[in-house]
Amino acid sequence: MARWSRGEKTVQFLVDRGRLESFEASDLSALAAAQVDRAALRLEATAVAALENGDVDGAYAAAYDAYRMAAEALLGRQGLRATGGDGSHMSVEDAVSAQFAAGISAFAKPTFERLRRTRHTAQYFDPSAAPISRSDAEWAIQKATAALSEVKALLSATPPDRFV
Repeated sequence: MARWSRGEKTVQFLVDRGRLESFEASDLSALAAAQVDRAALRLEATAVAALENGDVDGAYAAAYDAYRMAAEALLGRQGLRATGGDGSHMSVEDAVSAQFAAGISAFAKPTFERLRRTRHTAQYFDPSAAPISRSDAEWAIQKATAALSEVKALLSATPPDRFV
């Protein structure tokens, strides 16, 4: 295990600005595994089920939640979390994309951005926004599935250490 050097300046910037914070946990590996399990459950029990029942917006929002939870598992493994409030999802996006997008293609910044912005439309109805289609929701589920799979692989092969 080693500190993840890629994206280190971005993470330090977010910590310095109070957008990410350190936390104490006795077993960061178990914590990350629990976050991955929560993400997998959200993906299957909520996103996939919602799409099967015709709830396209709900499927998209739940797929994004699973995707973000997978990203948060990587931060959790480093003893980091977003501080909450406005912009907390963007902080997760910035930190995870900067550190892990090179190895986890599902976390490429444009993908994360598209998922986050479209989820906002699904969650907070905007009559001027383009409607979310079934293919949009299928794409979001596919991205969340890929992210989750790649996060599991990274955590089992070369997990990052605590960010200090």
